[in-house]
Amino acid sequence: MIARLSRLVLPGALSAALALAPDSAPGQFAAPGPARPQADIAPGPTLATASAATTDRIVARIEAGRDFCARIAQRAYAIDCLAAQLEGVARDMPGGDYRAAGQILTRAARDLRRIAEANADPALPRGRVRVADTISPRALTPVRRDALDRLAAQAATILQEAETALLRSTEGSARRMVHYQRIAAAIGSTKVLLRSA
Repeated sequence: MIARLSRLVLPGALSAALALAPDSAPGQFAAPGPARPQADIAPGPTLATASAATTDRIVARIEAGRDFCARIAQRAYAIDCLAAQLEGVARDMPGGDYRAAGQILTRAARDLRRIAEANADPALPRGRVRVADTISPRALTPVRRDALDRLAAQAATILQEAETALLRSTEGSARRMVHYQRIAAAIGSTKVLLRSA
């Protein structure tokens, strides 16, 4: 089981009072700053033919994002955390054979973010989260805890639709099929976070 260690990163005096994990957890509060990149994917405008190396990097980044979100102590942040992670993967995904996959991930990230923003918990702070030496790429919006199960089910449906769209988008392209299957499987693996939410 992955240890859930995290801290909310907020500016000013509030930050000291808003830890998302016990004081013994690694990490510290800091003012929001640039996100630390989680993987080595070239910025989006490049064109790429599907390759094992590029797909490996994309899958590794999705899995790293999943693992980061899994270590956040309060599950109310999981939906928007996944949205933020997928936004980054989609933004940095090369074009060419990966163009359709990038569009699908962009759509899924946007829909997850909308769930979080439409169901924000006013009792919890919005902010960047630090887990060990990694900071969330943007401020995360926690969802209402009283609606967490329903919202997690909606988010899981979005991820399932993305997974299905990835698999369907390779029809007619044997070259892309195995690569999109791997990306779809990585997206599917993120749904476990929502079951524990």
